[in-house]
Amino acid sequence: MDRTVVIALVFGILVMGFILGTGQWAYGNVVGPLVNYSKLPKLEITYITAKEQGNQTMLIMNITDVDGPDAYPASAPLMEIYNSTWHVYLNSSEIANYTIKVIQAPWNENKKDYVNWYTGFAIVLGSEAQFQMLLPIHLSPGTYHVKLYTPALSEKSMAVASFTIS
Repeated sequence: MDRTVVIALVFGILVMGFILGTGQWAYGNVVGPLVNYSKLPKLEITYITAKEQGNQTMLIMNITDVDGPDAYPASAPLMEIYNSTWHVYLNSSEIANYTIKVIQAPWNENKKDYVNWYTGFAIVLGSEAQFQMLLPIHLSPGTYHVKLYTPALSEKSMAVASFTIS
């Protein structure tokens, strides 16, 4: 064998060993399970209030996405409004139909949060928006809870907030 070929083979083996060694040391991916550190979205309701408007209820919520991938917005295609004796689920098309206004926070007007019939609420990572919904139901006085269901998250990780109607 030519001397250049031997040096290239030894150098290639050293580089391969270095790559596999640092991969095992840093991530355990050579011997052990593969690791994927991608994050799941996490929505939070930072403000919520409701008031009666005739036979309807105006629900105002500020929703933000505090964790998750930056490549696509977090979504909440299902919303539950409930108290100790009553509950209702709103699917994505109902969320889109009942939302009358979306107001972006002043610091992120270049990121557009929105609602649509497929995803319900869609919030971009790091942004916050106020969603104003006119619900076609009259809520009796009392304390209610709102839960936003985000796909791929467990029940304990869902965004939950409470409001009171007097």
